[in-house]
Amino acid sequence: MPSPDDPLPRPCGLCERPFPRPRLTKHHCKPKSRGGTADDVELLCSQCHGMIHATFTNTILAALYPTLEQLRVAPELGPFLTWVRKQPPSRKKRNKPRWRKV
Repeated sequence: MPSPDDPLPRPCGLCERPFPRPRLTKHHCKPKSRGGTADDVELLCSQCHGMIHATFTNTILAALYPTLEQLRVAPELGPFLTWVRKQPPSRKKRNKPRWRKV
């Protein structure tokens, strides 16, 4: 198992762009506040992770999108994923908060 400081590129679990392991963040697919455990953790780039939490509340994540497969097909994230997959991993853009979370 690679160490957390492993510089070899690994894909983001959502957009699948390659990042060094230290640049990936841990996302609890099922939020800890809703009973999620260490088994529910996936590695995401900070841009995808930020967009998930800017778009969905923890209640919605737990009820409708407890896996990455379900998040990949979420209609609310479709345009973002189409856009972000075309961006180089070096691009850093802060996600604007959504007016209304789902």
